[in-house]
Amino acid sequence: MPEATTIHTIEARIATADDLPALIANETSRTKGLSAEYLALQGQGEFYVVVGLIDGEVGGRALLDCRDDGTNLVPEMKVLWVFPNARRKGLGLAMTAALEDLARDLGYREIFLGVSPENPAAIPLYIELGYAPTGEHRQAVNVSVLDTEAEPPMEAIFQKSLVVR
Repeated sequence: MPEATTIHTIEARIATADDLPALIANETSRTKGLSAEYLALQGQGEFYVVVGLIDGEVGGRALLDCRDDGTNLVPEMKVLWVFPNARRKGLGLAMTAALEDLARDLGYREIFLGVSPENPAAIPLYIELGYAPTGEHRQAVNVSVLDTEAEPPMEAIFQKSLVVR
Protein backbone atom coordinates (compact mmCIF):
# COMPACT_ATOMS: atom_id res chain seq x y z
CA MET A 1 0.00 0.00 0.00
CA PRO A 2 1.45 3.45 -0.91
CA GLU A 3 2.36 5.82 1.88
CA ALA A 4 -0.09 8.62 2.58
CA THR A 5 1.16 12.03 1.52
CA THR A 6 1.15 14.62 4.27
CA ILE A 7 -0.12 17.98 3.11
CA HIS A 8 1.18 20.94 5.06
CA THR A 9 -0.07 24.49 5.21
CA ILE A 10 2.81 26.69 4.05
CA GLU A 11 2.82 30.47 4.43
CA ALA A 12 5.23 33.35 4.85
CA ARG A 13 4.74 36.72 6.52
CA ILE A 14 6.56 39.58 8.21
CA ALA A 15 7.96 38.45 11.57
CA THR A 16 6.62 39.82 14.84
CA ALA A 17 7.99 39.82 18.37
CA ASP A 18 5.82 36.73 19.00
CA ASP A 19 8.04 34.80 16.56
CA LEU A 20 11.23 35.58 18.46
CA PRO A 21 11.16 32.54 20.83
CA ALA A 22 10.89 30.11 17.90
CA LEU A 23 13.65 31.93 16.01
CA ILE A 24 15.92 31.93 19.06
CA ALA A 25 15.24 28.23 19.69
CA ASN A 26 16.64 27.45 16.24
CA GLU A 27 19.77 29.62 16.44
CA THR A 28 23.11 27.91 16.23
CA SER A 29 26.30 28.83 18.06
CA ARG A 30 27.25 30.96 15.03
CA THR A 31 23.87 32.72 14.80
CA LYS A 32 23.21 33.21 18.53
CA GLY A 33 21.61 36.59 19.16
CA LEU A 34 21.00 37.43 15.51
CA SER A 35 17.24 36.89 15.58
CA ALA A 36 16.75 39.63 18.16
CA GLU A 37 19.18 41.86 16.26
CA TYR A 38 17.27 41.35 13.02
CA LEU A 39 13.93 42.18 14.65
CA ALA A 40 15.47 45.30 16.20
CA LEU A 41 16.67 46.37 12.74
CA GLN A 42 13.17 45.75 11.39
CA GLY A 43 11.85 48.14 14.01
CA GLN A 44 14.15 50.86 12.63
CA GLY A 45 12.72 50.50 9.12
CA GLU A 46 14.07 49.54 5.68
CA PHE A 47 14.88 46.05 6.98
CA TYR A 48 12.37 43.21 7.04
CA VAL A 49 12.32 39.76 8.59
CA VAL A 50 10.04 37.25 6.92
CA VAL A 51 9.22 33.99 8.64
CA GLY A 52 8.07 30.85 6.91
CA LEU A 53 5.40 28.83 8.66
CA ILE A 54 4.56 25.16 8.32
CA ASP A 55 1.19 24.35 9.83
CA GLY A 56 1.43 27.61 11.80
CA GLU A 57 4.89 26.89 13.27
CA VAL A 58 7.98 28.92 12.38
CA GLY A 59 10.19 26.83 10.11
CA GLY A 60 12.60 29.40 8.73
CA ARG A 61 13.38 33.02 8.07
CA ALA A 62 14.76 35.33 5.42
CA LEU A 63 15.68 38.99 5.35
CA LEU A 64 15.03 41.87 2.96
CA ASP A 65 17.53 44.68 3.42
CA CYS A 66 16.45 47.92 1.77
CA ARG A 67 19.05 50.12 3.45
CA ASP A 68 21.34 52.03 1.11
CA ASP A 69 24.83 50.74 1.92
CA GLY A 70 26.47 52.23 -1.18
CA THR A 71 26.68 48.92 -3.07
CA ASN A 72 23.70 49.45 -5.40
CA LEU A 73 22.45 46.02 -4.27
CA VAL A 74 19.16 47.36 -2.94
CA PRO A 75 17.00 45.64 -2.00
CA GLU A 76 18.94 42.53 -1.08
CA MET A 77 17.58 39.19 0.07
CA LYS A 78 19.81 37.89 2.84
CA VAL A 79 20.25 34.72 4.90
CA LEU A 80 17.36 32.65 3.64
CA TRP A 81 17.36 29.81 6.15
CA VAL A 82 14.96 26.90 6.40
CA PHE A 83 15.34 25.02 9.66
CA PRO A 84 16.61 21.46 9.07
CA ASN A 85 13.34 19.80 10.19
CA ALA A 86 11.32 22.01 7.79
CA ARG A 87 13.27 21.45 4.59
CA ARG A 88 11.88 20.06 1.33
CA LYS A 89 8.36 21.29 1.97
CA GLY A 90 8.32 24.50 -0.12
CA LEU A 91 9.12 26.92 2.67
CA GLY A 92 12.15 28.46 0.93
CA LEU A 93 10.02 29.17 -2.13
CA ALA A 94 7.26 30.72 -0.01
CA MET A 95 9.68 33.00 1.85
CA THR A 96 11.42 34.03 -1.38
CA ALA A 97 8.07 34.87 -3.00
CA ALA A 98 7.03 36.86 0.08
CA LEU A 99 10.28 38.87 -0.01
CA GLU A 100 9.90 39.53 -3.73
CA ASP A 101 6.27 40.65 -3.24
CA LEU A 102 7.34 42.93 -0.40
CA ALA A 103 10.12 44.46 -2.51
CA ARG A 104 7.67 44.98 -5.38
CA ASP A 105 5.12 46.58 -3.02
CA LEU A 106 7.88 48.92 -1.81
CA GLY A 107 8.40 50.06 -5.41
CA TYR A 108 11.55 48.16 -6.32
CA ARG A 109 11.97 46.85 -9.86
CA GLU A 110 14.68 44.29 -9.07
CA ILE A 111 16.10 42.34 -6.15
CA PHE A 112 19.63 41.10 -5.43
CA LEU A 113 21.33 38.40 -3.40
CA GLY A 114 24.82 37.08 -2.82
CA VAL A 115 25.64 33.37 -2.98
CA SER A 116 28.76 31.86 -1.50
CA PRO A 117 30.47 28.84 -3.07
CA GLU A 118 30.20 27.37 0.45
CA ASN A 119 26.48 27.00 -0.33
CA PRO A 120 26.41 25.24 -3.70
CA ALA A 121 22.88 23.88 -3.24
CA ALA A 122 21.49 27.43 -3.24
CA ILE A 123 22.72 28.35 -6.72
CA PRO A 124 20.46 25.98 -8.69
CA LEU A 125 17.52 26.99 -6.49
CA TYR A 126 18.03 30.70 -7.17
CA ILE A 127 18.46 30.09 -10.90
CA GLU A 128 15.25 28.06 -10.90
CA LEU A 129 13.52 30.99 -9.16
CA GLY A 130 14.58 33.38 -11.94
CA TYR A 131 17.75 34.90 -10.45
CA ALA A 132 20.67 35.40 -12.81
CA PRO A 133 24.35 35.97 -12.03
CA THR A 134 25.41 39.56 -12.67
CA GLY A 135 29.09 38.71 -13.08
CA GLU A 136 29.88 40.78 -9.99
CA HIS A 137 31.45 39.35 -6.83
CA ARG A 138 32.15 40.56 -3.31
CA GLN A 139 33.52 39.17 -0.10
CA ALA A 140 30.75 37.28 1.70
CA VAL A 141 28.90 39.51 4.15
CA ASN A 142 26.73 36.93 5.93
CA VAL A 143 29.53 34.99 7.59
CA SER A 144 27.27 33.76 10.42
CA VAL A 145 25.96 31.08 8.10
CA LEU A 146 29.38 29.78 7.08
CA ASP A 147 30.93 26.84 8.92
CA THR A 148 34.45 28.21 8.90
CA GLU A 149 36.62 30.63 10.81
CA ALA A 150 38.74 31.33 7.71
CA GLU A 151 38.63 34.51 5.65
CA PRO A 152 35.10 34.86 4.20
CA PRO A 153 34.90 33.57 0.62
CA MET A 154 33.88 35.62 -2.36
CA GLU A 155 30.22 35.36 -3.27
CA ALA A 156 28.54 35.77 -6.62
CA ILE A 157 25.89 38.47 -6.95
CA PHE A 158 22.56 37.43 -8.49
CA GLN A 159 19.72 39.68 -9.66
CA LYS A 160 16.06 39.16 -10.52
CA SER A 161 13.67 41.53 -12.25
CA LEU A 162 10.51 42.16 -10.27
CA VAL A 163 8.83 43.67 -13.31
CA VAL A 164 9.19 40.86 -15.85
CA ARG A 165 7.43 37.68 -14.79
